[in-house]
Amino acid sequence: MMIVILLIIAQSTLGVLFKIGSVKPDFVLAFVLCMALIKGENSGAAYGLISGLIEDIVYGKFLGFSALVKLLTGYFVGYGTRDLFKGPVVFTMGFVFMGTLLYNLIFFLAALLLTPEYKIGLFMPVVVYSALYNAVIGPVMYSAILRLEKLLNYYFVTKY
Repeated sequence: MMIVILLIIAQSTLGVLFKIGSVKPDFVLAFVLCMALIKGENSGAAYGLISGLIEDIVYGKFLGFSALVKLLTGYFVGYGTRDLFKGPVVFTMGFVFMGTLLYNLIFFLAALLLTPEYKIGLFMPVVVYSALYNAVIGPVMYSAILRLEKLLNYYFVTKY
């Protein structure tokens, strides 16, 4: 939970520095997707729910909207990749790219159900650029999570 809060702070402050046009990196979504890749669908859904709730508390108008979308995305990415080899960086980039597209599709469908006047015209270019941006930061996030996991396993599982 602390990692999610730090990522939200980094996204709010450092994300503005890395902004390209109207697209900022989504560190929290990249984290949820990488956790789903590493730990599977149940952990991906749990991290999606927790990070979505925290984002809804900080940013959102509707409590639970982002949580629902991230929960579904984390579950589907974890479920879809559980039997796949995730070794090379290109695979991680592809999974994060596709996961970001899936997230935005679920987000758009949910927004369309809640507000029928929602338009897709301005939404599509941002989706593709956001997916590309997350695909670039995905391998860095994936590597950092694996290293942190190895460190925590050493200190809390192996050592004691």
